[in-house]
Amino acid sequence: MLQRDLNKDIIYELSYSLFSKLSPQNSRDAELVEAGLQLYRLGQVYNVSVREGRLVGVVEEGDQIHLPILHIENHDQNGCDCYEAPPCQHQIALLCYAAASFSLVGDIMRKFKQSSLKKIPNIMTGRQLLDQMNLFEQDLPRETVALFEQKYKEYIEQQRTSFYQDVYFVYPLYERFYHGLLNQQPRQEKEKLQYQLLASIFTMNKMVGQIEIQSTVYDNAHLPREMTMLENQIEAVSRQLHNLTGGSVSTQYEEVLREQLQALLLERNLCLIPRYNSFRHVYKELLNNPKILYKDLETLSKGEDNYYADLGRAHLYFLLKEDEAMLSIIKQYSINERTLYSFTYWIEGLRKNNETDRLTAFLPFYYEMLLYFLKNGDDEYAKTTFAKHFLTNYEYNSFYTNQTAGLEVVYQTLLPYSVTQYTDYLIHNREYKRWAELQMYLYSYNPDYIDKHDLQEVHKHSPQSVLPIYHHLVLYYIELKGRVNYKIAVRYLKKLRTNYKKLKRINEWEDYIQYIEAQFIRLRALQEELKKGKLVNEATSKS
Repeated sequence: MLQRDLNKDIIYELSYSLFSKLSPQNSRDAELVEAGLQLYRLGQVYNVSVREGRLVGVVEEGDQIHLPILHIENHDQNGCDCYEAPPCQHQIALLCYAAASFSLVGDIMRKFKQSSLKKIPNIMTGRQLLDQMNLFEQDLPRETVALFEQKYKEYIEQQRTSFYQDVYFVYPLYERFYHGLLNQQPRQEKEKLQYQLLASIFTMNKMVGQIEIQSTVYDNAHLPREMTMLENQIEAVSRQLHNLTGGSVSTQYEEVLREQLQALLLERNLCLIPRYNSFRHVYKELLNNPKILYKDLETLSKGEDNYYADLGRAHLYFLLKEDEAMLSIIKQYSINERTLYSFTYWIEGLRKNNETDRLTAFLPFYYEMLLYFLKNGDDEYAKTTFAKHFLTNYEYNSFYTNQTAGLEVVYQTLLPYSVTQYTDYLIHNREYKRWAELQMYLYSYNPDYIDKHDLQEVHKHSPQSVLPIYHHLVLYYIELKGRVNYKIAVRYLKKLRTNYKKLKRINEWEDYIQYIEAQFIRLRALQEELKKGKLVNEATSKS
């Protein structure tokens, strides 16, 4: 059972989340691990399963029953109702039970005892720690980045002999290295935020580098959670710094920040979206100065033709509001799905700032890129997402500028991805007949998909418009056969009768119900339901 929901990589990752906080040279830690192992060996672990991304089970210790939880992704949420300092012996026992499904118990125990992580890290004196913090408080960001590099080399050397690094490297890089840097951040608010920003950018760069090395392990389409967390951190800290400083930073810090951002954008190949989003967040909040932007435009233009450099230039032109230059760059890469994704960022920014003139100029190009992707792309979920995003912004701009003439053409062109918006549009404008035609066009093979609330609404306001739909639904449910479906068909026949009476077309109704009765005379269950529903005259039927 567990082999279906887990794999060896997950077991190693879970073992790291527990054992990385323990040292085999520490007697208490060694006893803790041994206690957990013994609980497993004595058969005190049972009812183990994977539920909602968590490994859960029951561990019995003496007279006590404990419920440890190991999160498969969010390891910082691991817990146990014993309330001891994590990790506890019950979590380790649960891990051993899961590891046994893959014959890994001995492996993780042996490697834990032999791991170089058991080495006690060098303890800095208070004076050394203060001196290190003062590097940033003295406005020496370049020396701070050099310190990051030194610590990264030490970290890599430490990881080199660890059995975890071949299996899962990104999690410890975030959990140990990045948080280790944050433990040494300055005390003053401004300097602390600046330090956090550089540490986040530096760590993201190294993380992408490791993912590129282990590209066979990581699926670039599904980013590690830690990458997203770093991107969110960069965005949040950039905004906080902007609010604190008004977007102004020292010359020394600005130079180092620009170097780190350009290295992040240009030196890597994978994980473009978080890299590019981070580049854009920081330039928008802290480097949004024409002098800086023009200088970096010149720098990015010096190299050979490069997709990443061109994306960087496009964003700088966007910040300068030189939209023609920006769009001319983007048009070179309009068939690239990553360009389409990047374009949504600018659209969101223009809408948020209510820059409708610029938004009006951007939307036609967005429309062209979207049409190409809908025709040639493979990812249906992405198609739906991009179409919805475009329509949301196109509708907003159309209603705000009072230019709604082209809305219906856009809805029709983007079908079926625009069906929700087009349906709402037709009902809002009381185009009931065209609404009915749209439903028949889209759902003729499966009319069950027609929204029943909308159908009832149109039935109330325009009984004539829904007649074709009801006729179709009647035949659809009769052809499905079975008494349950016949009852549904009779329900729609009653609606038809009501509508024909409203329209004073009783003769047509009588002709139609007689046709249904005669056409399906062999379906005894249907005939019975027609009589129960008082849709046919029983005496006439017998004759």
